[in-house]
Amino acid sequence: MVDRRQFLRAGVGAFAAAALSGCASTAPWQAASGTLRIAAGNPGAVFDEYGRALADEARVAMPSLNASAVTTAGSVANVRDVLDGSADVGFCLGDTATSAVAGHDPFDEPMPIVAVARLYDSFLQILVRQDSPVRTPADLVGRRIVGGEVESGTRLAVSRCLEAAGLGPDDVRYAPRSLTDAASDLAAGTADAVAFVSGFPITALVELGTRVPLRALDIRGLVDPLVERWGPSYVTGPLPRGPYGLPTDVTTVSIKTYLVAAPGLAEDTVYGLASVLFDRQDAVARRAPTVRQPTVAAGMFTAPVPLHPGSLRWFRDRDARGGS
Repeated sequence: MVDRRQFLRAGVGAFAAAALSGCASTAPWQAASGTLRIAAGNPGAVFDEYGRALADEARVAMPSLNASAVTTAGSVANVRDVLDGSADVGFCLGDTATSAVAGHDPFDEPMPIVAVARLYDSFLQILVRQDSPVRTPADLVGRRIVGGEVESGTRLAVSRCLEAAGLGPDDVRYAPRSLTDAASDLAAGTADAVAFVSGFPITALVELGTRVPLRALDIRGLVDPLVERWGPSYVTGPLPRGPYGLPTDVTTVSIKTYLVAAPGLAEDTVYGLASVLFDRQDAVARRAPTVRQPTVAAGMFTAPVPLHPGSLRWFRDRDARGGS
């Protein structure tokens, strides 16, 4: 296994080396200017909360930068937004990012995204009412699931999980909904399950749990077929009972989360954003207290998405300063 210092000495391949040789900037990153539009996600979800906190703190760290968070449908939309110029960076689930760089469905061709950093891990959370007869994915046949919107990473992950469970596209009625609408549907009894991929806990679902007794499906058995079919984007992860008031802890499917960008985003802007992500975590945590902060040790490992040159420079400078 390649450790952090080996990685930094070796770089991340020809792309990063070429970018570093041609894009070095003498301007201090604190003077970065222009815009930093962060493609976030659904209101009430972790992408949205974290994106707003990062934008607020980026304006403190880089006063000439006009930073803001933008509400989006989710990961798939975020990839498209950073590449068409609608956003500058965006949150993206790891399986969506892997599909993007490979040009696999839902993308028609390889998407030239780069990574600012690997962030926290996200979890597929499939919630039903406590009195629901649904106990396993197989019990979802003929039922209505509400989840991520059309251009969301949730929809991609849920569709793959249903396939891994042996369910066909006609077995389940999947309705793409915003997180707020999905929670309302389950509360009203017009949906049988809510499925959403995000960091844990999700504020909107914490609030839902105060109104409706909830239960989560244990889907650890889907990880092996997911990996066999789509590769190692999926691992098992815990879903504790506390925040949603669940009757028991369960094990679910976990997916890495990245912050991605277009290759042409200014190096100083990305360097400064990396500094916000890792150097200013206490301040970010005060703005978004439920969000798990990323670690430097894992943050640089974003394969198969290459690191942006600005991020690579930040990690190298951190290492030179003796940071851990």
